[in-house]
Amino acid sequence: MKRRLLLYGILVFLVIWPVYQIYEMAAGHAEKEDAGKLLYQVSLFQMELLGSFMQDADKKDTGALNDLRQALYTANFTHEHLVLAYGEDQLTPLSGLSHLMQYVIRLQIGGNRPMRSEESQAMLEARKLFAEMYDAYSKLLSSHNEIVASQNERLIKADKAMQELLRKKLLQ
Repeated sequence: MKRRLLLYGILVFLVIWPVYQIYEMAAGHAEKEDAGKLLYQVSLFQMELLGSFMQDADKKDTGALNDLRQALYTANFTHEHLVLAYGEDQLTPLSGLSHLMQYVIRLQIGGNRPMRSEESQAMLEARKLFAEMYDAYSKLLSSHNEIVASQNERLIKADKAMQELLRKKLLQ
């Protein structure tokens, strides 16, 4: 009797364990977290790359802003996908990056020319705001692969400041 009960116990375990593994794989909990972390790492790299292009953006002529425009596009693209992965309730979209891209395109519409002092000043202010955004962005993901709400709030604040700055510049 004990032997038969033990055999049934092992049989139940051998049936339930694979079913549980298939359920976990289908639900994709662990894979989603890993994918979110990897997407965050890519997005952080793109933000870092954007920051390096912004360092000299106020000292160039408008034709030399192509690399900055490309970095803006890729950083914005990866961040939008990160927002899709984590949800807008946890992570804010960055409209300031879109405004900055519009501003760079507006500067380039006139062709290759030296940047005026007010344009250079606007790029310098945008660089300072982006530095704040990047600092918050670099601390955005916790060790448990969750969005840190306080850093998201810092990101929202810096993004709104960049939007306001560039909205005024775009309306001039």
